[in-house]
Amino acid sequence: MSRRTTLPTERKPEDRAAETLLDGTVSVPWERPVHVARLALLTRVAHAGQLSVHVACGTDRLGFIDVAFGLTTILTDIDGASLDILSQQLTDLQDRLGPFPGCVQFRQIAVEALMSREGFPPASIQHLTLQNLFNARVHPVGAYPCIIDTLLAVIADGGTCFITESEAAVLKTRALIHGARLLLLGRSPGYYDEDVFMLRVRKPPGERSA
Repeated sequence: MSRRTTLPTERKPEDRAAETLLDGTVSVPWERPVHVARLALLTRVAHAGQLSVHVACGTDRLGFIDVAFGLTTILTDIDGASLDILSQQLTDLQDRLGPFPGCVQFRQIAVEALMSREGFPPASIQHLTLQNLFNARVHPVGAYPCIIDTLLAVIADGGTCFITESEAAVLKTRALIHGARLLLLGRSPGYYDEDVFMLRVRKPPGERSA
């Protein structure tokens, strides 16, 4: 019996480009599943020019994927120094890979102020990301419902949430109270032993317009 030889499959250019991008956004190995999941979600549901907001992003480079995908991306955090670091890192990455097609803005703003004048209009954000805010224990547990209510208010009807398990549990409860529906688009291993939930938000009729 002859032995069958399997030749390695040549990787597609888009696969190589994705790997190169992920190599530039991942800073430690355990971030990679989250960044892979983010890229897969955007490839599936996002369109260039849509508004993507990363809330309390710290120095996580996850939002760079959104800029590379062509989204209008706003990275927010209460700490201006963290945003300065991200800005420089994004500049360095684009110096290496070439300019990304999306627009980016760094906005120093607390999660509680997302609906303020410096924040966002109701139902205006197509893609919203929040990772491990509750794990950081910056806010008392009693503040969690109000924080999630703010996120529900600014996300567009049909928009996506890329959110860790602790926040997703509160989001599920608050969505029921507000008459919104959540559709699970996917789930991935996340940071600090918490899975990431990818959800589509369907809002009640009176809250669908920006």
